[in-house]
Amino acid sequence: MAGVLDARRQPADKILERFLDGRLTGGEVRVPILNSWRRCQAAGLTPDTARPRLFPDLDFDCEVVRAARPVFERLRTAVAGTPAGMFLGDAAGVMYLRNVGEPAHGRLLDAVGAAPGFRFAEADIGTTAFGTALVERRTCLVSGSEHFAEELHGITAVATPIRNPLSGRVAGVISVTCPNERASEDMTALAQRSAVAVEQRLLELSSERERALMEEFLREKRAGQAIPRSAPRDLCRRDRLALEDAAVRLVAQGRGAVEEVTLSDGRIATLLAQPMSDSTGIAVEVWLTGR
Repeated sequence: MAGVLDARRQPADKILERFLDGRLTGGEVRVPILNSWRRCQAAGLTPDTARPRLFPDLDFDCEVVRAARPVFERLRTAVAGTPAGMFLGDAAGVMYLRNVGEPAHGRLLDAVGAAPGFRFAEADIGTTAFGTALVERRTCLVSGSEHFAEELHGITAVATPIRNPLSGRVAGVISVTCPNERASEDMTALAQRSAVAVEQRLLELSSERERALMEEFLREKRAGQAIPRSAPRDLCRRDRLALEDAAVRLVAQGRGAVEEVTLSDGRIATLLAQPMSDSTGIAVEVWLTGR
């Protein structure tokens, strides 16, 4: 795993201590990490007490695990013989699958509870790539003492959410870890590539009805009908999520319907749900009107 990550991404250990004491000045830590620390502090976590929770009764037949299992089997060679680990978790942050290269790294991960059955949600263990990626809903890097829990300060990790291609909702997360001194830019590419592979498997596992719905929507989008060509492509993340949630609600109704969503800049997005021509599902079209 060539190309060591910039060591400046790792703050000195005392920075978290100064943050907790209210003495942190601006610019000493990356904004996503600072935001996560603030959430941890608001939740009452402390660096020496943050611990993952054990969930002994896991459903290993759940959709995201079934989709990810063959992907993880194929990617064993990506970490084989290296001090790296790969993890799959569900949308709640519970770990289900793990690939580990060198046995020594496996023992390190076991010692901190980074193993199937444990929940690495931000609310349990504090700032980690695994849990924070689920909160932020985007790829996250957490390096060394950016971790909230002291026992994780020797690890660097990158995690990417897995989205259900049909609903757009986060279905799980994939994380890649290694000791700080072996951190590499390749970790981000591996996590993102693996997440895409699992998302493709989720689509393949979906029902014929769901796939027909997605295919019709994509055809309309390419034709400029689902999203007009005049609509801006730079909607903020909050607005995109609001539109996705509205579309999911409309599809769930299973009939023609209309819903309006007020965007953050005051414009109105009108979503129109219509039965598909072959009666296999609902297609949703979106129009944006002025302020």
